Amino acid sequence: MNKSRVEAFTDAVIAIILTIMILEFKTPESDKLTAILPQVPYMISYAVGWLFIGIAWYNHHYMFSKTKLVTRKIFWINNAWMFTTSFIPVATAWVGRSLNVQGPEIFYAIVYFLWSFAYALLTYMIARENELAGHHEIAASIRKMKIYRALTSWKFVGAELIVWILILIYLPALQMLLIAFQVLMVGGNVNEDSDKLFN
Repeated sequence: MNKSRVEAFTDAVIAIILTIMILEFKTPESDKLTAILPQVPYMISYAVGWLFIGIAWYNHHYMFSKTKLVTRKIFWINNAWMFTTSFIPVATAWVGRSLNVQGPEIFYAIVYFLWSFAYALLTYMIARENELAGHHEIAASIRKMKIYRALTSWKFVGAELIVWILILIYLPALQMLLIAFQVLMVGGNVNEDSDKLFN
Protein backbone atom coordinates (compact mmCIF):
# COMPACT_ATOMS: atom_id res chain seq x y z
CA MET A 1 0.00 0.00 0.00
CA ASN A 2 1.02 3.61 -0.45
CA LYS A 3 2.46 4.65 2.92
CA SER A 4 1.91 8.39 2.41
CA ARG A 5 -1.82 7.86 1.70
CA VAL A 6 -2.26 5.92 4.94
CA GLU A 7 -0.33 8.61 6.86
CA ALA A 8 -2.40 11.40 5.30
CA PHE A 9 -5.66 9.59 6.12
CA THR A 10 -4.52 9.00 9.72
CA ASP A 11 -3.47 12.64 10.12
CA ALA A 12 -6.87 13.81 8.83
CA VAL A 13 -8.77 11.55 11.25
CA ILE A 14 -6.63 12.70 14.19
CA ALA A 15 -7.19 16.36 13.23
CA ILE A 16 -10.96 15.80 13.15
CA ILE A 17 -10.88 14.06 16.55
CA LEU A 18 -8.99 16.99 18.09
CA THR A 19 -11.42 19.45 16.50
CA ILE A 20 -14.42 17.58 17.92
CA MET A 21 -12.85 17.76 21.38
CA ILE A 22 -12.56 21.56 21.37
CA LEU A 23 -16.11 21.93 20.03
CA GLU A 24 -17.37 20.37 23.27
CA PHE A 25 -15.99 23.38 25.15
CA LYS A 26 -18.91 25.70 25.88
CA THR A 27 -18.45 29.47 25.70
CA PRO A 28 -19.83 31.11 28.86
CA GLU A 29 -22.92 33.28 28.48
CA SER A 30 -21.61 35.81 31.01
CA ASP A 31 -18.71 38.27 30.53
CA LYS A 32 -17.41 37.63 34.03
CA LEU A 33 -14.20 35.63 34.34
CA THR A 34 -15.79 33.43 37.00
CA ALA A 35 -18.27 32.18 34.36
CA ILE A 36 -15.49 29.93 33.04
CA LEU A 37 -15.22 28.02 36.34
CA PRO A 38 -17.92 25.42 35.50
CA GLN A 39 -15.80 24.52 32.45
CA VAL A 40 -12.65 23.74 34.48
CA PRO A 41 -13.38 19.98 34.74
CA TYR A 42 -13.76 19.81 30.95
CA MET A 43 -10.57 21.85 30.47
CA ILE A 44 -8.69 19.32 32.61
CA SER A 45 -10.16 16.39 30.69
CA TYR A 46 -9.52 18.16 27.37
CA ALA A 47 -5.88 18.92 28.26
CA VAL A 48 -5.25 15.27 29.17
CA GLY A 49 -6.93 14.09 25.95
CA TRP A 50 -4.92 16.55 23.84
CA LEU A 51 -1.68 15.42 25.49
CA PHE A 52 -2.67 11.78 25.07
CA ILE A 53 -3.42 12.12 21.34
CA GLY A 54 -0.48 14.45 20.65
CA ILE A 55 2.12 12.10 22.11
CA ALA A 56 0.46 9.08 20.48
CA TRP A 57 0.62 10.86 17.12
CA TYR A 58 4.33 11.64 17.60
CA ASN A 59 5.10 7.96 18.26
CA HIS A 60 2.83 6.92 15.37
CA HIS A 61 4.67 9.34 13.07
CA TYR A 62 7.98 7.84 14.21
CA MET A 63 6.84 4.30 13.36
CA PHE A 64 5.44 5.26 9.98
CA SER A 65 8.56 7.27 9.12
CA LYS A 66 10.73 4.23 9.84
CA THR A 67 8.61 1.54 8.20
CA LYS A 68 9.49 0.50 4.67
CA LEU A 69 6.07 -0.90 3.90
CA VAL A 70 2.41 -0.74 4.85
CA THR A 71 0.70 -4.09 4.42
CA ARG A 72 -3.02 -4.86 4.58
CA LYS A 73 -2.55 -6.05 8.17
CA ILE A 74 -0.91 -2.76 9.16
CA PHE A 75 -3.62 -0.81 7.35
CA TRP A 76 -6.49 -2.59 9.14
CA ILE A 77 -4.87 -2.49 12.57
CA ASN A 78 -4.17 1.23 12.02
CA ASN A 79 -7.91 1.62 11.27
CA ALA A 80 -8.75 -0.24 14.49
CA TRP A 81 -6.42 2.08 16.42
CA MET A 82 -8.10 5.15 14.86
CA PHE A 83 -11.50 3.68 15.73
CA THR A 84 -10.53 3.42 19.41
CA THR A 85 -9.04 6.93 19.25
CA SER A 86 -12.34 8.28 17.91
CA PHE A 87 -13.99 7.48 21.26
CA ILE A 88 -11.66 9.85 23.16
CA PRO A 89 -13.83 12.95 22.50
CA VAL A 90 -16.89 11.16 23.94
CA ALA A 91 -14.94 9.97 26.98
CA THR A 92 -13.39 13.43 27.39
CA ALA A 93 -16.76 15.20 27.27
CA TRP A 94 -18.40 12.79 29.71
CA VAL A 95 -15.54 12.96 32.22
CA GLY A 96 -15.52 16.76 31.79
CA ARG A 97 -19.12 16.87 33.02
CA SER A 98 -18.51 14.57 35.99
CA LEU A 99 -14.82 14.56 36.87
CA ASN A 100 -15.06 12.50 40.06
CA VAL A 101 -17.87 10.06 39.15
CA GLN A 102 -17.20 6.37 38.52
CA GLY A 103 -19.36 5.83 35.39
CA PRO A 104 -17.64 8.35 33.10
CA GLU A 105 -14.20 7.54 34.53
CA ILE A 106 -14.72 3.79 33.99
CA PHE A 107 -15.78 4.48 30.40
CA TYR A 108 -12.62 6.57 29.91
CA ALA A 109 -10.53 3.71 31.36
CA ILE A 110 -12.17 1.22 28.95
CA VAL A 111 -11.42 3.51 25.99
CA TYR A 112 -7.85 3.98 27.22
CA PHE A 113 -7.23 0.23 27.57
CA LEU A 114 -8.78 -0.60 24.19
CA TRP A 115 -6.70 2.17 22.65
CA SER A 116 -3.56 0.81 24.37
CA PHE A 117 -4.23 -2.70 23.05
CA ALA A 118 -4.78 -1.43 19.49
CA TYR A 119 -1.64 0.74 19.66
CA ALA A 120 0.52 -2.15 20.98
CA LEU A 121 -0.86 -4.43 18.25
CA LEU A 122 -0.14 -1.80 15.58
CA THR A 123 3.43 -1.38 16.81
CA TYR A 124 3.91 -5.14 16.94
CA MET A 125 2.61 -5.59 13.39
CA ILE A 126 4.74 -2.79 11.93
CA ALA A 127 7.86 -4.31 13.52
CA ARG A 128 6.88 -7.85 12.46
CA GLU A 129 6.11 -6.94 8.84
CA ASN A 130 9.40 -5.06 8.51
CA GLU A 131 11.28 -7.99 10.02
CA LEU A 132 9.63 -10.44 7.61
CA ALA A 133 10.63 -8.13 4.74
CA GLY A 134 14.27 -8.24 5.89
CA HIS A 135 14.40 -4.82 7.59
CA HIS A 136 15.66 -6.14 10.93
CA GLU A 137 17.18 -2.84 12.10
CA ILE A 138 13.89 -1.00 11.59
CA ALA A 139 11.97 -3.73 13.44
CA ALA A 140 14.45 -3.57 16.33
CA SER A 141 14.22 0.23 16.65
CA ILE A 142 10.40 0.12 16.65
CA ARG A 143 10.41 -2.59 19.33
CA LYS A 144 12.75 -0.43 21.43
CA MET A 145 10.10 2.29 21.73
CA LYS A 146 9.35 2.79 25.42
CA ILE A 147 5.60 3.01 24.82
CA TYR A 148 5.66 -0.42 23.13
CA ARG A 149 7.83 -1.99 25.82
CA ALA A 150 5.47 -0.68 28.53
CA LEU A 151 2.28 -1.79 26.77
CA THR A 152 3.67 -5.31 26.26
CA SER A 153 5.16 -5.74 29.74
CA TRP A 154 2.97 -7.98 31.90
CA LYS A 155 4.50 -6.51 35.05
CA PHE A 156 3.74 -2.95 33.94
CA VAL A 157 0.22 -3.74 32.72
CA GLY A 158 -0.56 -5.84 35.82
CA ALA A 159 0.60 -3.12 38.23
CA GLU A 160 -1.24 -0.52 36.15
CA LEU A 161 -4.51 -2.48 36.36
CA ILE A 162 -4.27 -2.82 40.15
CA VAL A 163 -3.57 0.92 40.60
CA TRP A 164 -6.31 1.81 38.09
CA ILE A 165 -8.96 -0.30 39.84
CA LEU A 166 -8.09 1.22 43.24
CA ILE A 167 -8.26 4.74 41.79
CA LEU A 168 -11.62 4.08 40.08
CA ILE A 169 -13.05 2.71 43.34
CA TYR A 170 -11.78 5.35 45.76
CA LEU A 171 -10.90 8.54 43.85
CA PRO A 172 -12.00 8.44 40.18
CA ALA A 173 -10.78 11.97 39.34
CA LEU A 174 -7.21 10.84 40.00
CA GLN A 175 -7.40 8.82 36.77
CA MET A 176 -6.78 11.97 34.71
CA LEU A 177 -3.58 12.62 36.64
CA LEU A 178 -2.49 9.00 36.21
CA ILE A 179 -3.07 9.12 32.45
CA ALA A 180 -1.20 12.42 32.10
CA PHE A 181 1.72 11.07 34.13
CA GLN A 182 1.83 7.81 32.20
CA VAL A 183 1.55 9.48 28.79
CA LEU A 184 4.38 11.90 29.61
CA MET A 185 6.70 9.38 31.28
CA VAL A 186 6.15 6.48 28.89
CA GLY A 187 4.88 7.92 25.60
CA GLY A 188 6.91 11.11 25.87
CA ASN A 189 10.14 9.17 26.33
CA VAL A 190 10.90 8.60 22.64
CA ASN A 191 13.80 6.93 20.83
CA GLU A 192 16.91 9.07 20.45
CA ASP A 193 16.78 9.00 16.65
CA SER A 194 13.24 10.43 16.50
CA ASP A 195 14.53 13.98 15.87
CA LYS A 196 17.03 12.82 13.24
CA LEU A 197 14.73 11.03 10.81
CA PHE A 198 14.40 13.97 8.42
CA ASN A 199 17.75 15.76 8.92
